[in-house]
Amino acid sequence: MLPAIAVRPAAVGTQEAFRLLFGNQLTETPKRFPTEATGRAKTLGWVFVSSDCRNMKACRTYQTLLAMSGQHTYYTPNTFYRNDRREEATLRYLNALVIDVDVKGADNPNAGLCLSDLLERISSAGLPCPTMIVRTPSGGYHVYFLLNAPRKAYTNAIQTYRRIQTAIAAAIGGDRQAIGAERWFRLPTPETLVYASEQRVSFAELLDWESINQDAIQEAKRGSLVQKGLLDHPAIKTLLAGVEVGKRDNTCYTLALAFKREGYSMEDAEAELQEWNTRLDEPMPQRIVSRKVKSAYKGDAPAGPTGEWITYLSGVPFSYEVWETAKPRGERKTSHYSEWAEDVERVLQQLPDRSITDAQRKLASYFGMSLSTYQAVVALMVESGRLTVEVHGKGRGAATTLRLASSPETATEPASEMPVVTPARNVPDSNTLTLVGVVGGVLPPSSGDRIRGGILSWFRLRVLLVDRFSLFLVGQLSGSRVGGRSPSGGAGGRFCLGLSVSCRFFPPNLTRRYYPFLPNFIPSRVR
Repeated sequence: MLPAIAVRPAAVGTQEAFRLLFGNQLTETPKRFPTEATGRAKTLGWVFVSSDCRNMKACRTYQTLLAMSGQHTYYTPNTFYRNDRREEATLRYLNALVIDVDVKGADNPNAGLCLSDLLERISSAGLPCPTMIVRTPSGGYHVYFLLNAPRKAYTNAIQTYRRIQTAIAAAIGGDRQAIGAERWFRLPTPETLVYASEQRVSFAELLDWESINQDAIQEAKRGSLVQKGLLDHPAIKTLLAGVEVGKRDNTCYTLALAFKREGYSMEDAEAELQEWNTRLDEPMPQRIVSRKVKSAYKGDAPAGPTGEWITYLSGVPFSYEVWETAKPRGERKTSHYSEWAEDVERVLQQLPDRSITDAQRKLASYFGMSLSTYQAVVALMVESGRLTVEVHGKGRGAATTLRLASSPETATEPASEMPVVTPARNVPDSNTLTLVGVVGGVLPPSSGDRIRGGILSWFRLRVLLVDRFSLFLVGQLSGSRVGGRSPSGGAGGRFCLGLSVSCRFFPPNLTRRYYPFLPNFIPSRVR
């Protein structure tokens, strides 16, 4: 295990961490006389602090830095020679290599990473002991490798810095997108400093480690320690590298959606995109970046970027599927068929005989769903063997019985698939209403006419008021035949009923005018 010093607020605080990093690059207090001529301007550096990675302030003294650290969240561990531009081109000294080990995202292999596991990774990679480790609010870590002497930020030194930083990130499972000497990192405080040591490392030592472990680094890049997500796609990397004028707005919004998809908080995503904006050839105003991030994180914004936009902006083919987590049922306007099926099953379990009989529309209203949804849910439950359906009668007078199946084996085929027996002759079938009698002057059939009848299933009376002239009482009869014989064993039941009561007269023209449907109830032989 690596030798470590337990961090206590009284032992290692913010001021001690600053002095370890910046040494004599900062002065103790501001100059008393600004016009005093000194040669220290070429050896000192500026440190930037910020609360939101947008609005920044520059500090050149420990007094100012300590005063501002209590009001800000982020800072730059490397110093700059200008106090108005935080860019790679304005770096003055490279003081430390800082690796961001991110744990956000459900599919992040770093999820649940603890400090001891992180130290074990560093040791297994053959790296020297880190100088300090800062814990972030999301549970991640900022690992510091302080250089034993500040390195002048020449162009070749910055390129080597980025290459070593990328290699270390790949070896210990760090974020390979958080690369750059000019980046923001969280301020070290007694509460966030979780590890400290007296170890310092030379720039040459890290360069030798990177050269010796090339093969292991490449293997680690392909291994499970590196987060494999949307941000590792070549198309997203192309966008992160920078875009030309004309695509900046859309690219910023698309990248904000990508960070959102990967589990970044709005503050962290904005910090990343503000950093990305500074690397553009023509950066956008910081307020534009902030506006794009807020728009991407609104409640009605998409869950992630679209493949078409990424392909258009980057020129690299891209496709992926976005799966949104289903909202709770109470927050949705519609319900899934499976949820309706559970409702039907729960209601039937509470009813006697676990069944219910009524018309389809009434059943749909009873369960609180539309008729089309009811039919789809019933079909789904019948197919899965959870429900049996029986239909009695036809047309508007039909009744449907829903019965909860005790087991899948008891399920019967749906009513729509039940075979329909077609009568051999042109006569009323088992459920056809039969109206026979003296109607509108039409004589009843002779006694020799046979009309299939059977069991009297139901009898209904209708009282119809015809204009002011007639009162008509009609009996409707429906019968069925069982095997050509009545249930009692006698000959096939034959029964017909006709009744007409007229106050004055019932002319045929009034019959056709007010009751055009009557011929449909009269057998063909009568018509």
